Amino acid sequence: MKRFVFFACLIYCLNGFGHIIIGTVLEPMVDSYGIHYGDGGQLIMNQFLGFLAGVLFAPAFVKTIGRKNTLSLALLCFAVSQFILGFVSNWNILLFTAPIGGAGIGIAETVVAALIVGHLKEKKASTLVLSEVFFGVGALVIPIISAFFIMNGIWNASFTVVAIITSVTLIGWFFLSFGEMDTILKKQVKVRTQNKEKKSRNQYPRKQIPLLVIGAFFFFMYVGTEMVLPNYLPTILGKTTNLDASSLALSITVFWLAMTIGRLCMTFVIDKIGYTKLFIISCIGQFFALIIFAVSPSAIISYAAIFLTGLLMGGIFSIGLLIINENSAGLEEWTTSLLVAMGGLGGAFLPKIAGELIDRFPISVTLWALVLFGFILVVLMGAIFYFRKETNEVVEKATV
Repeated sequence: MKRFVFFACLIYCLNGFGHIIIGTVLEPMVDSYGIHYGDGGQLIMNQFLGFLAGVLFAPAFVKTIGRKNTLSLALLCFAVSQFILGFVSNWNILLFTAPIGGAGIGIAETVVAALIVGHLKEKKASTLVLSEVFFGVGALVIPIISAFFIMNGIWNASFTVVAIITSVTLIGWFFLSFGEMDTILKKQVKVRTQNKEKKSRNQYPRKQIPLLVIGAFFFFMYVGTEMVLPNYLPTILGKTTNLDASSLALSITVFWLAMTIGRLCMTFVIDKIGYTKLFIISCIGQFFALIIFAVSPSAIISYAAIFLTGLLMGGIFSIGLLIINENSAGLEEWTTSLLVAMGGLGGAFLPKIAGELIDRFPISVTLWALVLFGFILVVLMGAIFYFRKETNEVVEKATV
């Protein structure tokens, strides 16, 4: 089991690389290819579209070829895309390749999360949060790696390094044994009844549908808010403080560092107070932290609020996955795919809204919009617990 947890964390670290790496080398990439920033944005968008497709099709791949082969395929897609991004000089080929890499990290994230939620026998919550810690580590480390190669005039070597690490991970994942998890990772043989009819696929109970819908909207709002903050923190602080450019850029690092520290701390706290209480504390806490950020009178308080927000938001994604998946036995891949996909849509849609608000209104409107996002998360959290209670009652009656 420890070996599986190790690979789960490693795969999440690779996902952290994948989500951030193009942005870290965008400046020299634009100069090297003689393109515009809009073209670079198209490359990032193509990867996001691939990610979304990977998330949505992950359950179908699992059903067809099994979990181990699906993850192997995902790692292969990501490794190949990184090698091509590192060596190929034709921009059109890169535009075609980016979605393949995006699909790889989308499939990997969905399958690993579903495996932890649905099949890990103990410490599911702390393991899921720990894997998110390594996602943050990847997102923090790759800018440092890229900065080193940019300084040495070989920015594209960043892709090659990630490709090599992914290839080594793929070899280990494909050939190593994972003990009692091996049975789960293999393709499940279809079971037929005595009448030789196919065993019907598990279906969601009717009472669980509201929980899924509200949970999907919760992930839409959470990931969207999480993406607004790092994308627009320098812009917001640039309009509310007199900080220089380097200090403004530091705000992104502060937020990501706080999220990583928050996730790491939660792996120790979660078994002591329970993931339900931690989820409530995190959701309510991020709302009040955003209020502090909105009314902040100084740069110091703004940075403190940013750090506190990141600290509290760190475990919401993982714990939310666990809570909404609680009564989805046999449907973990489908549920996780839905939630991650909705999160991806929120990550694309809410930053667009925030950008429009910044362009059209005073910055205070954007700040209070963030507070509104945080409040909506609290309301949705309450709705999740309400319908979770109803779903639990239905499951208990069914098992009596």
